Amino acid sequence: MCADNQTAEDILLQTFHRMDGIDHRFKVDSKASGKKKKEKHFQASVHWPSEGNLLRQTRITSTDSKRKKPSSFWEHRFRDGSKAKKWMSMPITGKLRDVSDKKVGKKDFSFSELGVTDEEIKSHDHTLLHRENIDTLLAYVIESNKKDKKGKIKESKKLWIDADTYMILKVEFYTGSGRLYRNITCSNLQYVEDILFPMSIYVQDLKSKTDIQITIRDIEINPQFDMDIFIPRDQ
Repeated sequence: MCADNQTAEDILLQTFHRMDGIDHRFKVDSKASGKKKKEKHFQASVHWPSEGNLLRQTRITSTDSKRKKPSSFWEHRFRDGSKAKKWMSMPITGKLRDVSDKKVGKKDFSFSELGVTDEEIKSHDHTLLHRENIDTLLAYVIESNKKDKKGKIKESKKLWIDADTYMILKVEFYTGSGRLYRNITCSNLQYVEDILFPMSIYVQDLKSKTDIQITIRDIEINPQFDMDIFIPRDQ
């Protein structure tokens, strides 16, 4: 596919499938400013089963040593396109809870904000803007609008996507009226076995006046997983 002839949807699909089939694991340190300064430390593991209806399994484990029963999070995505299942273990009791319908807290950061979903690509309106440079990288710039049934914009976001690797470099989130309320910027980019990763992520939430500094470290490609870690259960 000629890069010059790509549509916004083509680019978003490349971004959506960027890590397909690549097992990986990494550690995350997160520090949030604001009225209550919070620090979080966890490890993320991602596995792509080679057969069966499970498409992708994700396990996120808190590495906070101060807690007797650190919470864990699981997500299972399916090949047949059915709704993803999500679970988490409670931090005190360790009991498993289904959180498939629970939304991420607006002040918190989720790696899903640095990605696009198949549903978004199909249902939102996308416009490919002029390409821009982010540091030394040439980036596609895409505006993605979510509209209501009357065609009015409910919310929108603007994405900067590396033209070479299709990694999202920057995202800005806007209200329906066009007011910027959150932005995420990736920096300190490094290749690990020919795959580009951001080692630093900066989140600025203008609504809550909270900043989050995220550090990625100890990235492993195709690690040897104990497959039991991907089975949701009480901790």
